[in-house]
Amino acid sequence: MKSAKVSLHKLHIRYVPKIFNSTLWVGNDPMWLLSSPHVELMEIFLRYGFDTPRIFNSRYFKDRQYRNSVGLNWPDKKILEHVKKRYGTFKSMKKGYDKNKCKTVPIVVLVEPFWKTRYNVNEEWLGGFEIWNGAGRCAAAYAWGDCDIPCVFVKDNKPETMKSHLDKKLKGE
Repeated sequence: MKSAKVSLHKLHIRYVPKIFNSTLWVGNDPMWLLSSPHVELMEIFLRYGFDTPRIFNSRYFKDRQYRNSVGLNWPDKKILEHVKKRYGTFKSMKKGYDKNKCKTVPIVVLVEPFWKTRYNVNEEWLGGFEIWNGAGRCAAAYAWGDCDIPCVFVKDNKPETMKSHLDKKLKGE
């Protein structure tokens, strides 16, 4: 897989209908990376460090709590452990994105949103490049002031099949 630089301004967080809570996303382009709960969390880290009260009140923490309320396994203790990992990612990127550290798990971007290609979901705002893997790294890079990041562009390898590894998980099984 060959990587190419992409502007963080062009990226979107992966949309998953069952776990999307529109009240936690802002703007006319709800899944846009720059207005996401992910970036908000990284900006908290940048301004205040690991400030637990601010983290608990963030859209990111509330997004994970919402996931728990719809049947996914996201109790508060697990969310806090996950946020600690995100903080590690944030700190590791202070000097910029090091693609040598991430060779085994590159940032992977779908050229079209997954739910659009796989399940024919056509929300009017659903479009653009969608981060499949690496949203935390992209959000951290943006918080540190980076504008571009190397990624690998891919296409859905099973379009319109209406099947995914997420199906069982989203049914609460």
